[in-house]
Amino acid sequence: MRWIAFLLLVFSSSLSVAQADTVRVPNSTNGWYLSPHGTIRILLLFVEIEYDQSPSRDPQPNGSENWPKHQLPKWKDEVFDPQPAAAYFAQVTRYYHDMSLGRYTVLGDYIDTILTLRESEYPTVGNAHGIGVPAVKEANKMGTLRTHHHLSIADFDLWKRGGRPGMPKQTGADDPHSYDHVMVITRNSGLTHNQGSVDQGSPGKLFGYESDSQSRFGGMYAMPYEILQHEYNHLLFGGNNFHVGGGNAAQFSSYFPFLQGGWSMMGGSNSSLLTGNAWDRDRLGWRATDASLRIHARSSSGKEVNSDIDPYNGDTGVYVLRDFMTTGDAVRIRLPFLPENEYTQWIWLENHQTYKRNGILSDIFHYEQIMPCVSGIVPGIHAYLQVDRDNRYGTDIYGQHSDYLRPIPASGNFDLEVLTTTETFQCLWPGPTTPFDISTSRDANPLTGQQDLELPLRTGGEGKLNRSTHMVPRIEYRDGKKVDQGQFYGHSRQVFTPTGVRKLGMTTNPSSANMLTLLNQGGNAMNRYGPPDNRVVHLNGIAVELLEQRANGDIAVRIRNDDRRIEHNLRWCADSIVLHPSSYHDRTALTIGSGARLTLDRSRTPTQLQRVGGADNKPWYSAPTRFVIAGGATVVGERNCELELTNESVIHVMPGARLDLHTKAKVNVQSGSRIIVHSGGELNARAKVLRKLRKQGRVVELSQ
Repeated sequence: MRWIAFLLLVFSSSLSVAQADTVRVPNSTNGWYLSPHGTIRILLLFVEIEYDQSPSRDPQPNGSENWPKHQLPKWKDEVFDPQPAAAYFAQVTRYYHDMSLGRYTVLGDYIDTILTLRESEYPTVGNAHGIGVPAVKEANKMGTLRTHHHLSIADFDLWKRGGRPGMPKQTGADDPHSYDHVMVITRNSGLTHNQGSVDQGSPGKLFGYESDSQSRFGGMYAMPYEILQHEYNHLLFGGNNFHVGGGNAAQFSSYFPFLQGGWSMMGGSNSSLLTGNAWDRDRLGWRATDASLRIHARSSSGKEVNSDIDPYNGDTGVYVLRDFMTTGDAVRIRLPFLPENEYTQWIWLENHQTYKRNGILSDIFHYEQIMPCVSGIVPGIHAYLQVDRDNRYGTDIYGQHSDYLRPIPASGNFDLEVLTTTETFQCLWPGPTTPFDISTSRDANPLTGQQDLELPLRTGGEGKLNRSTHMVPRIEYRDGKKVDQGQFYGHSRQVFTPTGVRKLGMTTNPSSANMLTLLNQGGNAMNRYGPPDNRVVHLNGIAVELLEQRANGDIAVRIRNDDRRIEHNLRWCADSIVLHPSSYHDRTALTIGSGARLTLDRSRTPTQLQRVGGADNKPWYSAPTRFVIAGGATVVGERNCELELTNESVIHVMPGARLDLHTKAKVNVQSGSRIIVHSGGELNARAKVLRKLRKQGRVVELSQ
C-alpha cells in the first residue's frame, strides 16, 4: 500500500505540473487575442458619410438596392443572430457555428439607427481605417445604448479584457464594463466594398465604455461577409503571416514562389471553397463532441481511429471519411525522407459533401451561385499539402510564414505555355486576359508544375521573378479545348471522386511526393536555396485510392506505401529527385511497365527566382533535372518500355543501386543528358545500346 500511495502521489504531482504548463505555455487553441471557444456577442454600428464639403469624393452618392441612402442596410439582420438558439439564421453566426462544430458561437446586435457622419463635423472621415472613432462620437449623441433587440452593455461583455496571445481567456464581465468587440460597417467610406481591418484596440468610449477589440469594413454593394470573417479570424489565428488559402498577398513572406488559392478561414478573395479546412480546426482545437482524437476518421467497421498517420511506420489500410463539415473527419499523412533540418510536410484529405447534401452554406465554390459559368462543386475528396506550421504549443506559435498550405487539385500539375494573344474572358466579370495552352500529355509536370489554384508568375528575360508579377489564369486551351469557367476560384475537375480521378500516388499527376519549397519575400529567396527549405523531391511510394462513396456520403480510401509502378507515360521534372529503396526489401523501388514511358525533363515552371540560363525569349527558371537512384534501390524497365532523358537531365545510379532495363526497352538519352553510374552502382540494358551511349558520352561509369 505504501508503494501504491507513493505512485499515486507521483502521478498526482505530474498531473499538476501538466495542468500548470497548459496555463503558462502559449497554446493556439486558446486563440490569439480572442478565445475561439464559448460565446461572444458583437456590437455592430452601421455608418454612412455625408460628403458635404467634397461631394465628388463620395464613392456611392445615391446608395444601392441593398443599402439605400440614409437607411440601415436591408441585410442588417443577416449578419448576426442576437441570442443562442438550436439553429442559426444569420450568415456570420452560422459560419462560426458550422466551422467550430458548435464549439464557438458568435452573436451580435446592432444600434437601431444609421449613423451619418458629416465631413464638415468629422474631418478625419477620410481615414478609412480610423472610421470607428467618429462613428462612436456620433453614436454617443443618442445618449444611451439602443440596439434592435434591446440589449444592454452587459450582454456585450462576456469576456474579461486583457487576453494575451495563446493564453487562456477568462469569461465574465469587466469592471467597469467593456464591449468585447465593436464592429463598424460603412456604406460609402474609403473602404468601399469588401475591405477592412481589425485590431485589439478601442475606438473610444461608447456610451461610457471602451472595447477590447474593434474592426471596420466597407459594405458598399452587399454584406462584406468575406473580409469580415477573414479579418475577425485574425483575432483567433494570428497576424498577416497566417494568410493562406486564397487570403495572402504578394508582400508577405511565403513558403512557395506562387500566391496560393484554396480554402481556409484565413482565405479571402482568391479562395475556391468558402469554408475553412481541417488545419484550421486543429489549430483552434475544434472537434465534434463525439470525437476523442485530435485528427480522426473511421475504420471500415465504423469505429473512431487516429488518422494522423505515417505510412512508412505502418499506418496503412482503409480509412472511412464522413462529411468533413459536419463531423470533422480528415486524414493527415506525414511525408517521409525529409531531413530534420528541413520543413516537415503532410498531405491532408477532406471529404466535402457540399452544401446541397450537408446543408453547410459555406461548403461551396466561391462564385458558383453567382455565375452559371462556374463548374460547381461535386461531392468528393479535397487534398492539400501542409508545410511546417505544426507548432500549436510554445513561445513561437505565432511566428513562421504565410501560404503554408498548397492545394493538390485532382486536375493535376502542368507547365503552362503563355500565348502571345489577348482575349476577353467571359466568366466572372469579363475583361482582357492572356490565355495559356496546356497539353495534358506534353506539359504534365506532377512534381513541380502549376496547378489550378495558384497564380502563375510572368516569366521573361528580366532575370528575376517576384510574386507581385503574377497573372490570374482565366482562359486556357486544354488539349485544344477552350476553358473559361473561372477555374482558379474552384472547378469540379479539382475534386477526387471514385468515378473520376480516384488515385493520388507516386506515379500519378498530381503526385504524393513532397513539394519543393522556396521561402521568399520581395523576390528574394530567404533561405538562399538551402535548409530549412525543401529543395529535393523524395519519391515515396505513398498512394491514396478512393474505393467507394456510400449512399450517406462516406468515402472509403485505401492508403498504401508501396505504389511504385508506372503504367502510362509520365514526365518528372525537378532540380533534384531522389528515389529511395522500397520499404519492402524484396520489391523494386520503381517499375516502368511495358508500353509506358518515363521522361526526365527540365521544368518549364519556375523552381527558382533567378534566371538559370536560356535565351531571352525562352529563359529557364529551373535547373536541369538530377534524378538519383539511392543505394539499395532498384529500377526495372520492362519489355517495350521507354526511358527518356532530355534537356540536360542526369540520372545518378549510386553505389548499391541498380538500373535494370529489358533488352527490348527503349533508352533515349538526348544530347546534353547523361546516365552516371557510380562505383558500386549497376546499369543493365541491351549491350548494343550501352556501347553507343558510352561512345556518345551519354553513359558515364565512375571507378571511384
